Amino acid sequence: MLPGHPWQDRGAEPRPARPSTARRSIRTGPQATRGRSRPRHSVLQVQGGVVILGSNRVLPLRVPIAPGEGIDSWLEALARRNGLSLRALLTDFGLPTPSLTSTLFTSITSSQLRELERRCQLLDHQLDQTLPDPVLPPRTRQARGSRYCPNCLAEREGRWKLAWWLPCVFACTTHRTLLHDTCPGCGCRPRRLLPGRTCSHPAGICITRRGDDPPCGTDLRIAPTNRLPDTSPLLSAQRWIDELLADPDIAAPATSLSDLVHLSRWFLHVLPEHEITHLGTIAATAWAERPTKATPDRLAPMNAPLTAVITHHARPLLGPCHDTAIQRIQQLRTHQGAATAPHPADMTMENWKKLSPRMRGRFVHAADAHLTHLDRVRLYSGSPAARIPVPGDAPHTSRSQHIPQLLWSHWTLRFLPPQGLRVDLFRGTAAALLFLPGAGSRDKKALLTPLHGHLPNYVAHTLQVISHSGYEQVFPALCRIADYIDEHGSEINYQRRRTLIPADLISEAAWQELWFRTNTHPGETSTPAAPGRLLQARRYLFQLLTGADLTDARHTLAWKSPDDRNRYVDFNVSLSLQQRQALLQHAQGLLEDLGIDEPVTWEPPEDCCHGLVLPGPRLDDIDLDALKRLVITEGRKPSDAARLLNTTVTHIRLALEYIDHGERQWARTTPTSAWKLREHARGVLTAAFLEREYTKNGKTLTRIARETGISRHIVVEQAKAIGLTIYYSQRPIPMDATWLREQYLTRKRSTSDIAAQLGTEDETVRRRFLQLGIPLRPPGVHSHTVMTAKVDKSIPRNVRAAVEGTLHGWLRLHRFQIAMALPSLETAADYLGACRGALVHQFQRLERDLGHTLFHRAAFNKPQRPTRHGNALLRSLATDHIQALMHSALGPDRITPMPDAATLARAEIRLTSRRSPGPLRPFGDDITAERIRITSSTLILLRDLLAHQNEEFYGAQIHARTGIDNGTLYHQLKRMERAGWLTSRHEAEDSWLARAPVGCGPGRRRTY
Repeated sequence: MLPGHPWQDRGAEPRPARPSTARRSIRTGPQATRGRSRPRHSVLQVQGGVVILGSNRVLPLRVPIAPGEGIDSWLEALARRNGLSLRALLTDFGLPTPSLTSTLFTSITSSQLRELERRCQLLDHQLDQTLPDPVLPPRTRQARGSRYCPNCLAEREGRWKLAWWLPCVFACTTHRTLLHDTCPGCGCRPRRLLPGRTCSHPAGICITRRGDDPPCGTDLRIAPTNRLPDTSPLLSAQRWIDELLADPDIAAPATSLSDLVHLSRWFLHVLPEHEITHLGTIAATAWAERPTKATPDRLAPMNAPLTAVITHHARPLLGPCHDTAIQRIQQLRTHQGAATAPHPADMTMENWKKLSPRMRGRFVHAADAHLTHLDRVRLYSGSPAARIPVPGDAPHTSRSQHIPQLLWSHWTLRFLPPQGLRVDLFRGTAAALLFLPGAGSRDKKALLTPLHGHLPNYVAHTLQVISHSGYEQVFPALCRIADYIDEHGSEINYQRRRTLIPADLISEAAWQELWFRTNTHPGETSTPAAPGRLLQARRYLFQLLTGADLTDARHTLAWKSPDDRNRYVDFNVSLSLQQRQALLQHAQGLLEDLGIDEPVTWEPPEDCCHGLVLPGPRLDDIDLDALKRLVITEGRKPSDAARLLNTTVTHIRLALEYIDHGERQWARTTPTSAWKLREHARGVLTAAFLEREYTKNGKTLTRIARETGISRHIVVEQAKAIGLTIYYSQRPIPMDATWLREQYLTRKRSTSDIAAQLGTEDETVRRRFLQLGIPLRPPGVHSHTVMTAKVDKSIPRNVRAAVEGTLHGWLRLHRFQIAMALPSLETAADYLGACRGALVHQFQRLERDLGHTLFHRAAFNKPQRPTRHGNALLRSLATDHIQALMHSALGPDRITPMPDAATLARAEIRLTSRRSPGPLRPFGDDITAERIRITSSTLILLRDLLAHQNEEFYGAQIHARTGIDNGTLYHQLKRMERAGWLTSRHEAEDSWLARAPVGCGPGRRRTY
């Protein structure tokens, strides 16, 4: 035994009173007795007047170790055999000589044991069986002596058993008696002090002394016995203790025996009297005299009967049957009132902390019904795995990377109460509850802040609804899942995914491609102001991969409003089986791109909750055919289907994910059908095909579209996608760039001369010059100074583009600035004193020079307004520097001031008011024709009639000459006939009949 193990003394005690030094000297040998020869002096050595054995000699007289004997008893017998006192023998062996016998078990080292075995010629490690196992619980400070059985002492010739030193041994099952705790003569505990006078007193005699009094001398072998009936429960309890001690693997029994020691004080307070009387008179008497007070750090001293009573009643608590232990603890704690805490009220905290984790877990499990909902999850109180968390242990920190923000869908179905909780909040809260099992702290915010910082306020309500719904098995199931994750981990590192996976998981093009391939409509184009189905698809993928709770505002894709959440739910329900598979494949590809070798989704296996009756249904506990008929075929709502199938809406929505909705037929005008056409075109109009037919053979795209049966605009799209040059007119004539530069720049030939030589138009040559970057010479007026002058580079680019290389550029800019202050071109023309057509022509020229539309034209009650480029031009013109240049270029006579407020008000009224046409005025007394309002079509008709005023004609001829629509033409002709402007007649009958085709009747008559 090494010093410092649990059997070692925990404090020094005062040594007992001893005789004088002369009386304590070691005897050289025992006095002569009959039948025993004196020891040989040749084996003795004399040192300092003391006769001892040689330190390296083998002991001449040896004593075998009795079965179950302790080392103290064997050494005492060995000393008697060699005629020495026990202290002299210990000194010769080089062993310590403590005053207390119990210290002998802890003071001998392993090397001393091996030396002792050598000198006594014992087998190797044979002395190990004479020492108590170090894992067994030590005796209390008040119980340092040894119990004993008188009959066993008599039969063993005074040899003491090692088991009598153990605090849990209280009876002799061989003789069916209770062990004695004290000597019947002196009332002291035997063998408390190291035995002395082993030569003057036989074994089995009490040699306890008090002061200078002589030894007690009581023969313990003939002490009266406390015999027990054969059927006594106390004997059964002792046999159970013996079985524990006989177990080769002593670790587990030692834990039970240690719990027995630390439960003793609690049993002294909670056992009722009526449970003691049937154990016998001795037990009842000992119970009535039991000690009930002790300091928290000391266990109360108990005699053998009291130990027997406590062991008998503690056996159900310490046994292997967990349910029996829980029932017994609940019975005992009922006597103390409601168990509102795992720690019993009458048990000291010192004893509570020394209980084994298994025993404390049983107390926690027994108090499950009286604990708060939070503690029921935190302490595993609803299952046999109940335990008290180790202080400082924080399993939730390592658990966070294996837990999603939303509980897995299958487990949600098994745990979700039928009413009282929103599904998304329950999933988030249930996932947060997985952080509670084993947590040493009760601070919900501190536990949930890293992952569920938005949910601490929902935890208590969720636990309450689960409990009130009768879903008590959810609490131990959550603990089982947490234990599984702690032991096996997860196949998915959710923490890494939440860090690496971006918000834009799928692009617009990939989204449309995916949706078209699954024969579905991608929805409207997403914009920041109006997010479409693309946003919901990104949310779906993000939640699928990371298990994110979209009610958490920390996520980029979090829901912004309840309507936003409803749109996502509708989107999720509308997904077909093919769409889900396509999104799953896209998610797998995204993980591969990020270098994450994990499955897309994962859930803890259902076997981790084996033995628990979970309240919710399984996912496959539903008839998918009936569900498809109700929801897909009949178009019922999920809530109606849940009512008809006697399940929950959540179950219906999860089951719909495994139902094939069938392929939908789309109209030709839908984007899905258009995509199919383009897919067909990509297969037919390959790069090689178009290069051969369009580039080499010279076929037009229209002809290719007609030959392939594909729309021309799709053919054009495919040609552009391939990179072909599209010609929208006649194929261009080849023009060598070097030759053109030589002819135009070096030889100064005109563009018309070059065009005539090439057989093309002058403008074609000019356009080719522009493509090659060849500057064109200004013809005619463009050679004037005003056309070639350049303004300073500091002038804004849009102003320079309007005034350089052109006439009247500053005037157009000045008029544009004034016109934009007025609501319409009509009012601007009136204010400037110009013709409206001239302004239109000037502003169109200005737009061509700048290359942008400068203003939106006015309409009735809608004023004209500048475009973005027009506003930029107005801002440039408003600067003082530009105004100075404009006044310098135009002069004071051509500068028109900006309109005042009155002018603007009149112009606004003119724009928003309709002018009455006024009454019709007669032409004069000499004109009898009725007046007709002249429109553009009427004017065209009148011009044609005047051009053919001496001719007779019918309506089809006029239509052919003028192109006026027939509906308008005949209406105008009838108006003119009624007004007397022209006359009409029907076609003659002979002409009418002559026009009739052979074999057919005549058609309608013409009206001339």
